[in-house]
Amino acid sequence: MNIEIRPYKKEDISDAIHIWNEVVQDGIAFPQLDLLDEESGDVFFVEQSFTGMAYNTVTNEIVGLYILHPNNVVRCGHASNASYAVKKKYAATKLVKNSLFIV
Repeated sequence: MNIEIRPYKKEDISDAIHIWNEVVQDGIAFPQLDLLDEESGDVFFVEQSFTGMAYNTVTNEIVGLYILHPNNVVRCGHASNASYAVKKKYAATKLVKNSLFIV
């Protein structure tokens, strides 16, 4: 399997919210309680500084994503915060490495 990362596109919404909501429903990694739908999910992913989509280049299956945004405002705005979500059968290694190089 070859995994590549690319920017989020609107046509990713179904896969993106499915993966994100799976992590939210697990209740151990993200603080959110509400699940995303196609409308709220698209707004959420577009509002981030960057949303990276991990996909299998052989099957084109979306296997995970990450969001990147400022950790805080004003003097702390230069520090980033990233959250990662992957399908349960995959690891987030490539997502983490890719997020380290987004400027």
